[in-house]
Amino acid sequence: MLASIVLITLAAAPLGLLARRGPRPLIGWGLALLPAATFALLLAQLPALSGEQRLVEAIPWAPAMGVELRFTLDGLSLLFGLVISGIGTLIFGYAGHYMASDPGLGRFMVYLILFMGAMLGVVLAGNVLTMFLFWELTSVTSYLLIGYKHDYSDARRGALQSLLITAGGGLALLVGLLLLGEAARRAGVPAGEAYTFEAIIGAGEAIKAGPLYLPAMILVFLGAFTKSAQFPFHFWLPGAMQAPTPASAFLHSATMVKAGIYLLARLAPGLGGTPLWSGTLVLVGGFTFAFGAVVATRKLDIKALLAYTTLSMLGGLVMLIGLGGKYAAEALAVNILAHALYKSSLFMIAGIIDHETGTRDLNRLGGLRRFMPGTTVFIALALLSQMGIPIFFGFVGKEIMIEAALESPLADPWRYAALAAIVVGAVGYIVAAWRLFKNAFLGQPSPDVLQQHVTDPHLGMLAAPAVPAALSLLLPLGLLPFVSQLLAPAASAVYGHGLELDLALWHGVNVALGVSAAAILTGALLARFERQLAGLPLSLPIWLDGAKLFERLTDALIAGATVLTRALQNGQLRRYMLYTTVSFLVVAGLPFILYGTASVRLIPDPQLQPYEIFAAALIPVAVVATIRARSRLGAIIAVSVVGAMVSLFFVLFSAPDLALTQLLIEVLSTVFLVLVFSVLPSRFEILSSRWKRSRDAVLAGLVGLLMTGLVLATSGSSAFSSISPFFLENSLAKGKGHNVVNVILVDFRGFDTMGEITVLLTALLAIYGLLRMRRAAPRPPAPSPSGGERGQKEGI
Repeated sequence: MLASIVLITLAAAPLGLLARRGPRPLIGWGLALLPAATFALLLAQLPALSGEQRLVEAIPWAPAMGVELRFTLDGLSLLFGLVISGIGTLIFGYAGHYMASDPGLGRFMVYLILFMGAMLGVVLAGNVLTMFLFWELTSVTSYLLIGYKHDYSDARRGALQSLLITAGGGLALLVGLLLLGEAARRAGVPAGEAYTFEAIIGAGEAIKAGPLYLPAMILVFLGAFTKSAQFPFHFWLPGAMQAPTPASAFLHSATMVKAGIYLLARLAPGLGGTPLWSGTLVLVGGFTFAFGAVVATRKLDIKALLAYTTLSMLGGLVMLIGLGGKYAAEALAVNILAHALYKSSLFMIAGIIDHETGTRDLNRLGGLRRFMPGTTVFIALALLSQMGIPIFFGFVGKEIMIEAALESPLADPWRYAALAAIVVGAVGYIVAAWRLFKNAFLGQPSPDVLQQHVTDPHLGMLAAPAVPAALSLLLPLGLLPFVSQLLAPAASAVYGHGLELDLALWHGVNVALGVSAAAILTGALLARFERQLAGLPLSLPIWLDGAKLFERLTDALIAGATVLTRALQNGQLRRYMLYTTVSFLVVAGLPFILYGTASVRLIPDPQLQPYEIFAAALIPVAVVATIRARSRLGAIIAVSVVGAMVSLFFVLFSAPDLALTQLLIEVLSTVFLVLVFSVLPSRFEILSSRWKRSRDAVLAGLVGLLMTGLVLATSGSSAFSSISPFFLENSLAKGKGHNVVNVILVDFRGFDTMGEITVLLTALLAIYGLLRMRRAAPRPPAPSPSGGERGQKEGI
């Protein structure tokens, strides 16, 4: 079932092309049935996941290596799967209305379905290799969604920035995950199971005591921080707001940006609790939490304001994972759901405002409550939940987050630092929310608003943000027992032990309530001065400004690449061959001299025949003759001798099919060379000095010796058993062919052959394109008409 959910979602991506034709709003809600079915199927598994129970499915991938596509469903993956599919259902219906007039809606829907499938793959993956496969797919599909409006330079820049940051972090993550798997293997886990999450978590104590823990966790942190927009990698998220609003609401509020959160939460039971883990996550997460909330209070673009509150909450979730303890696990589960509800609603309403008024600039809005009463109600509900006002689900999340900081097992400095970050974040959310609501919906309508026919959108469009906004109010008012049942397995998975979750709006008068009330009062007071606060100077030093550092690094990289390219790519083929040869000697030759020469074995063949020695001796003779030839025809004849002798060796060693193939290639090559050289001078010219020719001869000789040594070392090595018996035994049984070589090419290594054919086809298309780009000979200008002719044509 789990594999089917992911694979069917990915396979259904072409259905998005149905949105190319109308009625697009109806097709949008029709496509929403796919995530809706996934939501219902996952929700039906809730009774089977009580406590620490899980469902596991495995599909063999490379059985000989113990590698498999493994999918697991437990409380944590269920929570994320429900968020992805539930919010996805609303996004698909919303996109059909929001982009009804966009000619590229079909393409956008394809990207959106692929992204949803990739995210489901991330959260349902049961081992780190499967997860990483889908992790990278989310980076690629998010790049396509962010850069959807590729005609705009800002969209292209934001998409490229997002891809470079997240894909770069992905490379670090891959190495970190491989190190974790190796550490688990060293801890005694069988090689075939070492990369499963269960094995890594189970071997957590041994991994933490081993030497690979430090480098592995640093690399995992880099991957998670880049994906979840943690400081100083946060800047790609505001830049990604160039994506269409449905993509922003889906990717950057509820799904992709939480992939790093999911990974850290998944690893926390086994790898958490160390000073490295707790200190890094609390420090980075806490700073991002406070920083994002403060910056959000200064933004005038609605999506930019929401982007910074998003990265702020992501920082809060990272901080909770670092705090550890029962309350932190509960707070993490509650706030993942609360944030997904109110933030997806806010992003969709931001799109509605832009759709109806043509702008997201708060300076150009105002008085929208008169024209959009329904939208006003739902954005008020979502903002109140974000602000953490009592009776809203956001308040439940904020209060338990404060409790997590107060009850954390960490030392006091860390707990108080986390508490300070929570207070700053809560105050910033109130100021930012009031800034948005006041400038957009209160006051007098701006001239820009009055010029537009502004109304509430179609009910099908407004329903999408209305559902999560309403749930932010309804869940704490009557559905908290069900929410507790839903979130308890997720909190248990993060905590590492089964726990009972009992959410309530009122826990009595306690410290957490006092801190929450103080934050609300402080936020309400500062909200009155939101314009003055936004005008205060706020800047980071260049070494802390991630966006400027990224720009400088990319500029330096491009400048360095330009200098290197101009130095290397000078148009001389012999120079390219020189660089390639020297690089090969350094990269392969030095390790071979240091570690491989002892493996060289010269095994005499007692059955060696004189004619075999003669044929082998002709090859170097022909090579020398080719080099010494002064005429082009003589060089062609000499080099053909090399191919002919190779064909002879195939015959001598009972490979007539290879001999025939080699001979055919030699004939065609000879004919081709004769045709090409027929238009060139008959004799070679010496264009290089004697010193350069001597240098090239030495390098060529070294390459020949190196290749000879490598062949002798590998052919005489006993490190691996020969694969020849396998092919001989299975060629007929599994490949249905007597010709072993042909069966290897088209069956056992069929994908290799297809790849080679693809390379050749790509090269052919490139050559064809270059030939088409040749400029045709300029045509002589047409003679200008005589005066009489000109007069007749112009009617004079």
